[in-house]
Amino acid sequence: MSSTSVIGVKHRAVSLKDYWDTSIIGLAVFLFHMWHVPSVAAGEIFRRSNLAFDFDINRFVLLWCTNPFPVSQNQDYYAVRHPMAVMVRVVCAPMVQAGVDAHFAALGIAAFCAAVSSILTFRIALALGVQRSIAYLLTILWTFSTTSLLLGVLPEAYDLAFIALAFQFLLAIRWMQGRPPGFAARAAVAIANFGITITNVLLSGLAELLCRLARQPVRQALRGTVWFGASVAALALALSLASFLLWPVQNIDSPFIALRQVYWSATSAERTSVRQPPGEVAWTFGVTSFVAPAPQRYPSGLPSNPYLWDLRGHDYSAIGWVAVLGWLGLLIYGAIAAAKDRERWPIWGIAALWIVFNIGLHAYWQFRDAVFLYAAHSHIAFFLLALAGAGWAQKQHPYGTLAYGVWVASVTLLVALNNLPVYLQLPQLN
Repeated sequence: MSSTSVIGVKHRAVSLKDYWDTSIIGLAVFLFHMWHVPSVAAGEIFRRSNLAFDFDINRFVLLWCTNPFPVSQNQDYYAVRHPMAVMVRVVCAPMVQAGVDAHFAALGIAAFCAAVSSILTFRIALALGVQRSIAYLLTILWTFSTTSLLLGVLPEAYDLAFIALAFQFLLAIRWMQGRPPGFAARAAVAIANFGITITNVLLSGLAELLCRLARQPVRQALRGTVWFGASVAALALALSLASFLLWPVQNIDSPFIALRQVYWSATSAERTSVRQPPGEVAWTFGVTSFVAPAPQRYPSGLPSNPYLWDLRGHDYSAIGWVAVLGWLGLLIYGAIAAAKDRERWPIWGIAALWIVFNIGLHAYWQFRDAVFLYAAHSHIAFFLLALAGAGWAQKQHPYGTLAYGVWVASVTLLVALNNLPVYLQLPQLN
């Protein structure tokens, strides 16, 4: 029931048990977050703009669920960065019309996205040959990581990005294993990445290039990637224009003005004296995104809301520091395993380059000095590198799987103990 790819990596067939397992995971994660939705929906974080981690959570309640459509919330600078994120209205608005509270509906979308991201994480682990028990533990670790946990109840574009980016890596793994997905599947994920956050389409281009290079001569791979990129760009721009026509954008009434807003967005990062340096950006994406320091107030620069809650610095409890060290151990062990894995170099190369790109991008691009809100974009790549250690442990020693499983279980427990208080604190942020 398995076959071998061009670069010598076996893949496993999908079994009925896999569908059963993914159903259990998805339902458990969804219900876990929905249990917490009522208290979060009543919290102050929806009454004051950007209060929680600089997320625009109330904007998404309005954009996704409110009728009549609030054009004032679909501002030009936002719409050109997330041109198709508003399309969740197709699902969310009918729920509100049927009598569901708008906040409940939007938070339900967040919970659903968290559930799907956990399913995809589990599927990625199995596709890479990780034993089922270890795949479960790693999926639980993903679910209780800071970014995954908070985005389970905070409606944002990053909820959607979680799904598109994880699915992009799953497609890359299948391609690496000699099962290249069709153009329609690759283009759909690339368009989703573009429509949710335009810079994320670069991951699709990167995956296209490296997966082609593993199977094709350089010139052919470059030519195919350019053709794919041009096709995706045309389709994505056409769908973005359709989105703008269906749900009007404030101050944008022509493609020229939209392009001008893209340029302005790319060159308008704030320059302040307390700007976070590249090392802190890397720490936020690689560590804070998995193990949360204590939330603290920071200046927001907004007259209507002079401060925001954010996750910066290294204010950890004793449990938090042990969790940090355990997580860093998994990450370093996995990175070493990935570096030694010649057969699957495309997937590890995509993850590593995507991490470097995001750190570089947000060392430059920062808004109100908040960086954690961008951590979702590189989250799956860091996790993938850590996951590389699972397969290596299974091969290195007869008891490697057991030892690695104990390690992952210990880190998962510590991460959950550290992060759950932050999660439960969301309704009290004011």
